[in-house]
Amino acid sequence: MKNRKKDLIQFFVWMRNGTSFCVTWFLILMLLFCATYRKESISTEVLGKLVLLCIGGVLLFSLCFTKLVMQKGSFVLRLSCFMLLFSIYECFGFYTLGMFNGNGTAWQWIAFVVIVLGLYGICIGIYQSYSKKKGALYTQQLRNYQQRRREENGK
Repeated sequence: MKNRKKDLIQFFVWMRNGTSFCVTWFLILMLLFCATYRKESISTEVLGKLVLLCIGGVLLFSLCFTKLVMQKGSFVLRLSCFMLLFSIYECFGFYTLGMFNGNGTAWQWIAFVVIVLGLYGICIGIYQSYSKKKGALYTQQLRNYQQRRREENGK
């Protein structure tokens, strides 16, 4: 029960921090967009949709990466679930915000899929590199420990 409480606290901390981070960055991007295209105002409807879009994305992330839904599961499994769900959610959100119009062309969808798969591949690459370094470090520490134990026991 104690682990469940810890996971729940982590979930809410990630929700708070992630929502704050995402809303801030999207507002900065919207301000840059409006300044670039000399748009004088942002409607409250668009801002509301933006906040809800951010909360939904952070919710998906938090559910996939905390142990509330998936108690066991590797990082790659969690990342794969998140990327699949988030890509679908992102398309829905962009249509809702009016960033996507119509069905889009085949090239636009190919570009979207290539970007998503590219970023997914980069994440997996970083994870593999990190895991390899940590694995080598752990193995070296284990060997050092075993050597010290042999020396202490006179073997």
